[in-house]
Amino acid sequence: MADRRGLTAVGAVTVALVLGAAGGLIDVMTGPGLRTVFALSFIAGCAFAALRVHREDLVAAVIMPPLVYVVLALLAGAFSKTAGVGGWMTRQALELATSLVLGAPVLLTATAVAFVIAVVRGVSGRRRRRPEGA
Repeated sequence: MADRRGLTAVGAVTVALVLGAAGGLIDVMTGPGLRTVFALSFIAGCAFAALRVHREDLVAAVIMPPLVYVVLALLAGAFSKTAGVGGWMTRQALELATSLVLGAPVLLTATAVAFVIAVVRGVSGRRRRRPEGA
């Protein structure tokens, strides 16, 4: 998951999941749905993962935020204390749809932050590898 160079792609996903889940747990235990603590911890987790992931795994750091968000939204819906109508699958689908619509700014911010970090790291890595005089 990690070595002296930083995080592997699996390690980056794990960091984002753990930080996002910690924030989500706090939000779900203190009120309805995913809110501010989740948003801050999820964005921070995605940014940290993009900063520390191996250079060859930078693409994974950009693809990861939406996938991790869906997993965390499903988990939050499963542990939410809100009363729902219909079967378990119906409630999960409604919770996920609600989280994606209401949480779009958080998801887009985390993805954009990871993208910018990945681009900056990718460009700076190329500049260092160029031979002098080229």
